[in-house]
Order: sequence, then C-alpha cells, then structure tokens
Amino acid sequence: MNVRLTVLVCMAVLGLCAVSWGQAVEIGSVGSADHRVAVAIPNFAAGPGIEAAAKEMSQVAAYDLDFTGLFAIVASGSYPPAFQGFTADPTQIDFVAWRTVKIAYLIWGSVTLEGNTIAAEMRMFDVASGTQVIGQRLTASRDLPRLVAHRFTEEVVRKVDGVPGIASTEVFFSAGKPGAKEIFVADYDGANARQLTKHGSISILPKASPDGSKVAYVSYKDRYPYLYIFDRATGKSTVLSKNVGLNATPSWAPDGRSIALVLSKDANNEIYVKNPDGTGERRLTRDPASDSSPTFDPSGKQIAFVSDRGGNPQIYVMDASGGNPHRVSMVGGKAYDPIWSPDGKMIAFVSEQSGLGLVIYMMNADGSGARQLSPSGGTNESPTWSPDSRHVMFCSTRWGEPALAAANLQPPCDQHRINVKGMSCEGPCWGPRR
Repeated sequence: MNVRLTVLVCMAVLGLCAVSWGQAVEIGSVGSADHRVAVAIPNFAAGPGIEAAAKEMSQVAAYDLDFTGLFAIVASGSYPPAFQGFTADPTQIDFVAWRTVKIAYLIWGSVTLEGNTIAAEMRMFDVASGTQVIGQRLTASRDLPRLVAHRFTEEVVRKVDGVPGIASTEVFFSAGKPGAKEIFVADYDGANARQLTKHGSISILPKASPDGSKVAYVSYKDRYPYLYIFDRATGKSTVLSKNVGLNATPSWAPDGRSIALVLSKDANNEIYVKNPDGTGERRLTRDPASDSSPTFDPSGKQIAFVSDRGGNPQIYVMDASGGNPHRVSMVGGKAYDPIWSPDGKMIAFVSEQSGLGLVIYMMNADGSGARQLSPSGGTNESPTWSPDSRHVMFCSTRWGEPALAAANLQPPCDQHRINVKGMSCEGPCWGPRR
C-alpha cells in the first residue's frame, strides 16, 4: 500500500483554506491548533478467507481520509486499552471507552466473501452520541477491495464537508524508458497501474475525456507527433489530428463533444477546435504570436491558453469562440500549462522565474491572488486538478527521476508523492470519479 512519504511546508496557500469542518476537533500541535476532524479506523472485521483484503480496506480508508487534509487519523496506540478489534456486530462497540480517545468519528467495517464477490458493511459512528452517521453495504469483485473502501470514504467526505471525496478517481500518465513511453492509468493513490497503449514508441501527455472513457494523447507511433484518441472500451486508438507540423496539447470540452488543440499547419502555433472523431475543425486564434496549451473552463464558455503576444509566454483567457482574449497571469517570469479547476474558481499553471526554476502556481480565474503551490527545486510541471478542486497533482523531479506529486489545498496543506510501482511518471491527468 502507498503511504505518505513527505510533508512539506505549504507556501502562502492558507488564504484558500476556508471550508466547512463539520465536527472539528482540536487535536493539538506546537504553536497552533489542528482543526482536522479526528477519526479512528481500526482493522475491519473479516470473514473466512478475506482477512487480508479486510485489513487492506481499512488501511485504504485511512489513507483516503488522511489525503483529504480534512481528517486526522488516530494511531492504534491511542485506542482504548481493552479494545481487541472489531466484531461483525456493530452493537458490541463500547462507545464509552472510545470517548476517552477524544475522536469525533469511529469507522467500523465487516467484510465477507460471497463466491467471487466482496460484501462489505461499512458504517461511520458519531462517538459522542454513539449514533450511526453513515451506513452502506457495498459489493465488488474479489479483486477490487480497494474500490469498495474508496467509495465509502467519498461518502464520508461528502457528509463532513458537503462535497464528495475523490478516492475512486484515476490518474492517467505516461511512463517507460527513453524512446519507449506508453500511456498508463492507476488509482489516484498510485495503486493498480495498468498500461493502456502498446505502441512501442513514445506516447505522452494523456488527457481523459470528462467521463473517463477515452483518452486523447500525443504519440510518435507513426514517426511524427500526431494526436490520437484511445477508447478504453475497445482498446483501440483512432486519429484525432495528423496535420503537417505541430499537433499538440488536446483539451476536452466539458460536454466531451469537442477538443481544443494546437496546430502549426498555418506556419504558426494556433488554437483550433475539433470533434473527437477528427472532423469539424475550426480555428480560434489568429495572432502573429505563438498560442498554445488551451484549457476549457467548466462551463465550456471560456478557454485559458498560453501566448507570447506580450513578449514572454503568459496565461490568457478568451471566449470559447476565440474572442475577447486578455492576459490574466501577472506573477512575472514566464507562465505555461494552465489548467482550470473543476469548480471554475482557480487556474493552476507552471511559472518559470529566476532562481525558482519551474514551479506550480495557482491563481483565481481572474488572475488575482496568485500563490506558489509547489516548493522550489527540481522541475515541476503538468498540473492537473482533482474533481473536487481540493488537490493539484503534477510531475516533479525533486526526488530525482520524474514522479507524481499531489498538493493538498486544505490545511495542513500536505504534499504527497504518488508512488506508482516505482515507475518514472510524467504528464498526469486526473480523471473523474468511477
């Protein structure tokens, strides 16, 4: 199981951390109070033959809630001295004993095996009152115990904070050796990595469709860098764009019916829109400068993009029809790789400044309130938002070879390294909930 490898200082992002905390509990820290919700998640009760999966599910649930930044997971050393583990009967829980631990919630689970199906009873209890807050019976194939835990924790997050969690999401990325990179997908925490493309070439920069069923990407499989669409249901790739020159940076419209991309067939980098089947090409920008990296806002009415029309590359926003372009990035240096948050409030991007290198920044959609999100050091690029707009994932070389990192916008503003089987990973794209 993946664990959090490092916690870094959050840089000036606390202004974005106004959230509804539910039953917050101060669990204390040096110099300030920690207002995360304290929760205990002991190993779930398990039926015959499912003990390992039940233990894994409890660990996955703990990781999921810790990752959100909303919860503090109480260590097993703080459990009531008489606690010997859960039974399959939740009425046997001793809430009087658990109240001495000073937690807000206790998560109980009981897992059984029904043929090749995992059946899990999972509940969250308010410890102070001893009453059930959430109760679900979830089933999945025997080989998907993690997904059961992920789906339950999404509901826990929704109950406490009003917006579902992102534990059932996937992340798409490229990985492999120089000269042989393929497109992969994994759970958001790096588990269950699966290879999608098998071109034996260089395939990079995947962009998942809004429903996660298709992936647009760049590949050199036909010698030159062209754009393709991979269909996850059929396992087949079809051509999106094979124009002479640059074919790059695809971005799906929120309704999945069109894709913005960059083409240089007219002797200049310009932004176009196409249908996913490659038809209906329409040019949006007509500026002597180089325009690139389009990204739709959640409404589909605006597109953020990169242009050097003012000198250095900066982030601009225009109408989805191509009109009313205006600059929004004002942090100095150069700006690249914009990506709009799913709630439409923010844009994450890469900033290149003297002495900092390539770092991840975020700003309000109008360009105000810019804040550095990743630490300086190494190369940090390709930001992508979680569906709940609480996290930004990106590629970082701070540990050496390229790896995935995720920054949490909630206090205490943790940053996690996402370890995907030790693979060198680049160009992440955070997919939708399953």
